[in-house]
Amino acid sequence: MTTHERSGADLVATRLEAGIEAWGRLAEQVAAPDLRDRAHTAGVAVLAALGSGGALLVAGNGGSAAISSHIAAEFLGKCVVDRHPLPAISLAESHSSLTAIGNDYGFDQVFVRGVQAFGRPGDVLLAMSTSGTSPNIVAALAEARSRGLVTILMTGEKGAGLVDLADHLLVVPSRETPRIQEVHLLWAHAWCEAVDHAMQEQG
Repeated sequence: MTTHERSGADLVATRLEAGIEAWGRLAEQVAAPDLRDRAHTAGVAVLAALGSGGALLVAGNGGSAAISSHIAAEFLGKCVVDRHPLPAISLAESHSSLTAIGNDYGFDQVFVRGVQAFGRPGDVLLAMSTSGTSPNIVAALAEARSRGLVTILMTGEKGAGLVDLADHLLVVPSRETPRIQEVHLLWAHAWCEAVDHAMQEQG
């Protein structure tokens, strides 16, 4: 193994260990009663909306855009058990729509127009922003609330004070973007697993 390869291998080991240690600490924080209750309450809102015929809209930028597509796919398809497909859409999915809206109306409008097109009272907008201050996410949440959607904002430690932006604010107690996004996916997976089983039982 060359010196360069050894250095790279050492970096992988270091970052892997750091990630594992961070997750050990984070797991205890995410399991704290207050945060667990907030995640539970938001998940119940998702279940209630989908159970009554509503839809789930998901939005995020960058890595959170990829997670939004992942989440929408889990609800449209399945997460753990078979059940009928559920109306879920990632507003970050279409490159054509994002670039057209960004070019014609401004990037802060790319999710607003999706909410305007697809959102109906009783639906849910699940928005993800590690900082909580992404202008297009903030604008989409405001539009969704004005239209009677249930709003959920998943963010990180920087967004802890943004209680007025959404009906449900879920704050990952971390400033590390990878860890924040991993917890966002954990919460969404838990909700989808619950929906799978609930919808399966309904037949």
